[in-house]
Formats: sequence, C-alpha cells, structure tokens
Amino acid sequence: MIRDLRPDKAAPLPNWLVYHQAFLLEQALLSDALLAVQPGRLRVEAYQLVPVLRAIRMSRVRLLLADGVGLGKTIQAGLIITELMARRVVHRVLIVCPAGPLLEQWKLEMSERFGLRMDEVNRGRLEEIRRSTELGANPFDYIPLGIASIDFLKQEKILEFLERASYDMVVLDKACCG
Repeated sequence: MIRDLRPDKAAPLPNWLVYHQAFLLEQALLSDALLAVQPGRLRVEAYQLVPVLRAIRMSRVRLLLADGVGLGKTIQAGLIITELMARRVVHRVLIVCPAGPLLEQWKLEMSERFGLRMDEVNRGRLEEIRRSTELGANPFDYIPLGIASIDFLKQEKILEFLERASYDMVVLDKACCG
C-alpha cells in the first residue's frame, strides 16, 4: 500500500503513539544497552559480555581476547562484531584465521549464531570478483564481510590488494599469529 506523505496534515493518533513510545524506549535505553544480542541463537555467559560492553564504551576499539581454550572467544568476537554493526560503527569486517577446520568453524559460528554470512576470500573468489568488475578494481572492496586464511593473505600479490583495502574491523585468530 502506497501512502502520500502529508507533513501539513496530522497523522492518526495511534500511529503517533507507536512512534512516541519507540522514541521514549530509545531514550530510556542507556548507551550500555546491547542492541544485537538475540536470545535463542546462543547461550551467553556473563563473562562473555564483558568485552562487548567494554568495546561499546571505547572511541577506538582495540581488544585482545585471551581466555582459555573453549571459553567462547569466537562468541565474544561475534558479539562485538554484531553489536558494533547494529550501532553502525562497523560496516566492513575481515576475519583472519588459519586455513582448514578453524576457518570453517568461524564461518559456521558467524552464520548460525549471529546471522553473518562471511564471504571466504580465496583465489577463486578474487578471480570471480575481478572478472565481474572493472579493470584495476580492488576485489577486497567488494567483500564487506570477509574471512580468509593467513597463509592466503600473506602471498605477495594478495597482500598488495589487501594493503589498498580498508576494513572497519579486523579479527585475528591467535592461532594464525603465533
């Protein structure tokens, strides 16, 4: 149904009440209120919220998540990514991790738990993008939510493209850095 917008004419009272209640709710939520946590997709432990609450208070987010094995660092990273996306602070994300099962685990967790479809950056995907874009375009500019292995990214030709790309957030899995 298409409606004409008439700023000179008052809207029906029920419509105004809904917008007013939404406005009041928005004003009542503190800056610490999480926008992206959805019950049902994951079981969040209280300690997993600490990094995301810290991140939303920072003007420039730089965090090191260093919990023990199996304590949910991937969940913590996903919470931070989705919260900053919901707040429109982050639009482009690149996750860097080792190739193989860990890369697949990251893709699966981001998709199933946070609804983020990470685009796997590999030679085939970059060639596909280059064929469909103008000559000289940086294929990384066409991958807003990417995931790649450190071994792939450190190749000289790929590194040249990556150095010219810009991401709002880069997540480095510790396993790829040491």
